[in-house]
Amino acid sequence: MPGMHPLVRDLYKRAIIVGKDYPHPDGIEYVRRKWKEALRNPDNCELIGGASPDIAKENERILRKAVGRGRYVIREMEGTIQLKKYRTMRRRYGEGVDVAGETSRIGKYVNGILKK
Repeated sequence: MPGMHPLVRDLYKRAIIVGKDYPHPDGIEYVRRKWKEALRNPDNCELIGGASPDIAKENERILRKAVGRGRYVIREMEGTIQLKKYRTMRRRYGEGVDVAGETSRIGKYVNGILKK
């Protein structure tokens, strides 16, 4: 039985590394379970049977295309994680500085100094 293709193994490792921060109640276990299901599902990468060089090239092309889709999913996971972190920081530290309020406060202060 042949082993896992190096590109697929690298993809799985990347998914696990990114999945450590994934915002789900089960966290890394959820990511690990979903990625194992996806990698083991033959519908995600339908390779052609046979041993000719043309078939091997076509299989390599199909595999690389599937790995590209997997990398896209990892980038989407990273985006989800960054959004979760941003929302958490915003909730924790507030909406930020009120620019209009600060401008009027500084303007009143400057006007008070100039009147003296």
